[in-house]
This record gives sequence, C-alpha cells and structure tokens, in this order.
Amino acid sequence: MERSRVKPNRTWPCVVFIDLDSTILRGPFESAVFPVVLAELAIKSRLDVKEARRQVFQEYLDRQKTPGIPAALAVDWDDILDTVAARLGVRLEARALEIANSHAGPPYSAVLDDAGQILRSLVSPQRAIVVATKGLRKYQLPVLDALGLTPLFTDILTPDVHHALKQEAAFYGHWPRSTRLQISVGDYYEDDVEAPSRFGFKTVWKLDAPDGDLARADPFDRPIQFNYSSGQTTRPDAIILSLHELPQVVRCLEQQALG
Repeated sequence: MERSRVKPNRTWPCVVFIDLDSTILRGPFESAVFPVVLAELAIKSRLDVKEARRQVFQEYLDRQKTPGIPAALAVDWDDILDTVAARLGVRLEARALEIANSHAGPPYSAVLDDAGQILRSLVSPQRAIVVATKGLRKYQLPVLDALGLTPLFTDILTPDVHHALKQEAAFYGHWPRSTRLQISVGDYYEDDVEAPSRFGFKTVWKLDAPDGDLARADPFDRPIQFNYSSGQTTRPDAIILSLHELPQVVRCLEQQALG
C-alpha cells in the first residue's frame, strides 16, 4: 500500500533525511521479534542463541555486500531467517513480520528523545522531512503508525521504494535533484555519514556518548574531537548526542547553504 505524502509540483529548498531505528525510535525487533525467532532457531538447530544470532546477522550483512541480490531481499528478515534455518536443516514457524506488526506499539516500540516534538519543530514550508530507513516498508510503517509519527513526514523512503539500499544514490529518488540542500541524520556511520557524504549531502551523526569533553562541545566542533574507528575517514558535518540538538543544527546548515 502506497503511503507517500509527497505533494505533486511542490518544491522544497531543503530536505532532511531522517533514519528511524536508534535515531528517532526503538522498534520491536530486539524486544519482541529476535527473542522469539532466535530461540526457535537455536532449539531446532541445537545451536546456542548467541551462535544462531551470529549466523543470522552475518547473512544480513553478506546480502548487502553481494551484487545481484535485490535490495528488498537483502534486508527482508523473514527471508534471511528462512535461509539460515534451511542451511541448518530446520524450518521456522515464527514469522518476523507477524511478530513485528503485532508488537508495533509501546512497550515494544518507543519514541526516543521526544522525537515527535522535535519533528514538529522541524516542519516548515521550506523544508521536507523524509524518512530514510534500511528497514522494509512492511516492517517500519506499522511502527510509525503505532507511534503516531507517520503524519509528520513528507515522504517515506525504504529499500523497496526505489529498489536500492541507503548506500546507493538511487535510494533517495528525486529528492537530491529537486532540492538545493540535502541533510542526512542517523546513527549508522556507513549509511548515514559515509554514503550521503559521497552524494554531496550534509551529514549529522547521532551518537550516544557519555558525559565528557564531547558532550560539552558544540555539535559542529565534535567531528574534529571525535575518536573515529579505523576506516572512518569521512567526517560528518555535525555530531549530535540528543535529538534536542537537531533543530538548531539544521537551521545552521540551512543558513550556511541557502542564506
């Protein structure tokens, strides 16, 4: 079912792409889905749960790096789980989609950092607010609906919309061509900082960091101070430790780029 909220013939100077999981919400997979499906997989395959989880997530990561695998299939948890189960000679009865959709609301899912309030403060005639998530629409939309966040977005981008993953420019559809400024906001470095930077986007990395020098620093100074991991050579434009810092960062980026 198509749930795009894009208005035809409308242009925005700026688009803000916002990730979902661990950025503005906590979904039901860790709280409701994985405990059930991994327990069944472990029991039937006689693996411990830790090893079952490792194999499932390795399949998830491998698919995203394998050319030729359709984007939607690369991140479809039911297909991933079925593939690992078949490899181990077993069959799963539990379905990730059914569990996720029946546990889409609280307490299994939750809004982070007053995200609803923050998103409302970002809404502007000059600014489109667009979901950019690696999760499939069938898993993510019920959560957005249950948490009351869906109406706050101009559009919802998932791998099954433009048949591309977040590390591909095609994922973002027409938005980069129809806006002057693109801002990516998210917690996952490869998807939300490294790839968007290649596409010419401004990037805002959301981190959970303890109190210290980084917490006391300005969001635009933190990228200089942050201790990056090996291979993280692309710096974000800003680092935020709470969504409450996001509106001011967005306004500053807009002022710099749009005047």
